[in-house]
Amino acid sequence: MTTLENAAAVLKLFSTQEIRQGHPGLSFSDVVENLKLPKSTVSRLLMTMETQGLLERDLDSRLYRIGKLLLAVSSHYLSAPLVDSVSPYMTQLSQLTQCTGYVSMLEGRDIMVMRMFPGRTYLQVVTPAGSLLPAHETAIGRAILARFSDEDVVQRFNGEYQVNSFNSPGSLGLLLARLAEVRQTGLSFANNETLQGISSLATSIFNKHRNETAGLCLSFPSPEQGKNIPEGIKEGLIAVTRQIAEKLGDEYWQ
Repeated sequence: MTTLENAAAVLKLFSTQEIRQGHPGLSFSDVVENLKLPKSTVSRLLMTMETQGLLERDLDSRLYRIGKLLLAVSSHYLSAPLVDSVSPYMTQLSQLTQCTGYVSMLEGRDIMVMRMFPGRTYLQVVTPAGSLLPAHETAIGRAILARFSDEDVVQRFNGEYQVNSFNSPGSLGLLLARLAEVRQTGLSFANNETLQGISSLATSIFNKHRNETAGLCLSFPSPEQGKNIPEGIKEGLIAVTRQIAEKLGDEYWQ
């Protein structure tokens, strides 16, 4: 493989090894073992990637993390006027409700997490910014899809509808029925879909001046059977969404 291909393979290890923010990092041995390359080749490769800002190495542990160059590029990619404008509201809402908050945007049939706002409620698994998830299997994705017509949604999936979660709409027809409910209330709910034990409540917001749509979401431990969504989550999310909608002139929430 070329040097570029080897560098890409190293970066992919951060995903396959689930090395996220807060993880100590990737070791020299990890790269050698997974890429099946000579130690001398790996040494030169990692040194070059570190020099170019693709990687950073901790002086004490000698482990590698994603470098400032990639982080700077990704932060620009994950930035949009609408995302930036709603982020302060979501930061405050996450703190008030103790839920983990998200802002996402639609990418084809997926949603991309643009921002994550850690809440004080302990969640064993979080979804970091940059993650892609099937839109139809998430509350936030369905909140955004509900802004489109049924014809647009059918065309978007183009006969390639699949689900991974038993709790997600099992067919395109069931998805359209769920979107109709979201359009009536403005709220989208997911229970034990992307992650078992985790529920999410989401809304969407539209900036007509830039033709941007984003989803706002709060995630929290799933309520016990027979219990409702914890108090304050629904009310807080609706209040924040309406406040943003008023500033943007989003008539959907007026």
